[in-house]
Amino acid sequence: MKNGMHIKSIFWALIFSVSFAVGVYCLSKYSLPIPLALLIIVFNSLLFGVYTFKSIRSISSLDEVQIRIQLEAVSVAFFMSLLLVMILGMVGLVKNLGLDNISYLYIFPLFFFFYFIGFFISKRKYR
Repeated sequence: MKNGMHIKSIFWALIFSVSFAVGVYCLSKYSLPIPLALLIIVFNSLLFGVYTFKSIRSISSLDEVQIRIQLEAVSVAFFMSLLLVMILGMVGLVKNLGLDNISYLYIFPLFFFFYFIGFFISKRKYR
């Protein structure tokens, strides 16, 4: 992989992570006016879009085996995410379980965790 593209992806991931953490903190701790709250949400969405675009572009500089590892990691993460959403949806239908107030905000980081699980599984496979 070209080192410059990899560093740019990491840079945008860090920018998004910091912005997301600050945005969640501000939205949860302060009573912000609606236009400002929407601006924070749109800004974080745009940063995530830029991060996604940069990550996808950096994949084009990989060789075939590295691309296959990335594709397999994303596939594992996708199916683990579907499983999580299915389980949470079914659990949400059960009355008196007390899980009605699960925020999607706490589930969001699990998708990245699922990608890393898929990446390590796939990486071990292609050693």
